[in-house]
Amino acid sequence: MNQNPAGDTFATESILVCVSYGPSSERLIRRGAKLAQAFQAPLTILTVGVQDEDTYHEERDRNMALWTSLAQQLQAEFLISKRPSRDAAEVIIETARERKITQIVLGQSVRTKWEELTEDSIMNEILRSIELVDIHVVSVKRQVEQHHEDDYEPGTKAYLVRDGDSYVLQFETSAADAIEGTFYQSVYTDFNNGIFKTTRGQEVIKYHIFDGAVTT
Repeated sequence: MNQNPAGDTFATESILVCVSYGPSSERLIRRGAKLAQAFQAPLTILTVGVQDEDTYHEERDRNMALWTSLAQQLQAEFLISKRPSRDAAEVIIETARERKITQIVLGQSVRTKWEELTEDSIMNEILRSIELVDIHVVSVKRQVEQHHEDDYEPGTKAYLVRDGDSYVLQFETSAADAIEGTFYQSVYTDFNNGIFKTTRGQEVIKYHIFDGAVTT
């Protein structure tokens, strides 16, 4: 039995967060982390490798780096299922059984690997297959190609400072060759992820920032 800060006891819990590529994955992981903290329970993060691992995909690699970093920070187990041909529900059920999961966190998003899980038939399949499990379906924002203003926090004065062959984001610097501009942090993250804008003459130049560094 575990015990919460109030002294109440409850059955041992185990949390599983299912994520797919997109800006809302961190929100899901942090929701799962809050549950894990509340129940003093282990946290597992699961994704399905739906793309060719031998081919470079910028979004996939960005998300993998973010999930790995979050897993380390939250002391969570990060699992990658490389069986994309299998039904997503089957992967979740198998993982939940193996790790004795009691609570599952899913995102209700648009056209993701987990989209089908918002349908009653799939939800019922999971509930029928796993005893004593709670499923948390979290509403998340649609991921679109065009960024909108409400996707970012108000701008903050910042600098890009050369670091080898790339640039890193800093909010104070004494580097003479630093690029001064404005950093707009994504509202979906607690990391330095977002957009850095600067001007060169009449031209506005935009850099994508991931984990405090410029991405190409």
